[in-house]
Amino acid sequence: VSVTTPDEDTLWIDHRRGDFAELAIPPRERRNQKNHSAIANEKSKHGHQKQHLIFRGTAGILSASTAPFYGGGMKLFPYASLFPNKLQLRLGRISPLTGFFNIPKIFEGSYREKSEGEFGCLDFIGEDFEVEVASDRYDEYLEREKEVEKRRWFQKKETSNIAEKNGSNNAKKPRSGFPFQHSGESMGCKERFRLRVIKEPVKFISFLEPRVIIDE
Repeated sequence: VSVTTPDEDTLWIDHRRGDFAELAIPPRERRNQKNHSAIANEKSKHGHQKQHLIFRGTAGILSASTAPFYGGGMKLFPYASLFPNKLQLRLGRISPLTGFFNIPKIFEGSYREKSEGEFGCLDFIGEDFEVEVASDRYDEYLEREKEVEKRRWFQKKETSNIAEKNGSNNAKKPRSGFPFQHSGESMGCKERFRLRVIKEPVKFISFLEPRVIIDE
């Protein structure tokens, strides 16, 4: 997994120091504040921003949200509501066994990963992230997908002779990328995607009773 961002105010939460937040981009890579407006104008002319690499490595799951709760009361993003107009990006790198033994803490949002050097759980706070997913085992993944599609194809044929004759030509191509979900709904497979906060406010209509009652 490779994660980049144009947001130089992106924060990294260091669990080892009691949820201490520090800038994810080193000072030497940040723009000179005196030239900030000039660079911003130059960026608007050319329509692109400099991307800063903030993570490259393996991850079992990558998720992001602007709200603390994922569903069913699980507080998977404990920092999401602490920073206005920001989203929390979480990369899970712990083993399934470690996750199993820490289900209560993960559910209530109190799990912190404090191992030195391994960083089994990484949390970033920012406005804009671009994610690219790749793996040395990606070819193996595609082969498994191809085998699954091939078996499905054979099951639809009336005879094994017809299936064997036409299988290599008519079999569906395997999907590229890794499974991607948005708000719990499957969005297919992605190799690259962007996560960003929309600046324009979104209005909602509610038919429920107002939660704030003013006693006049």
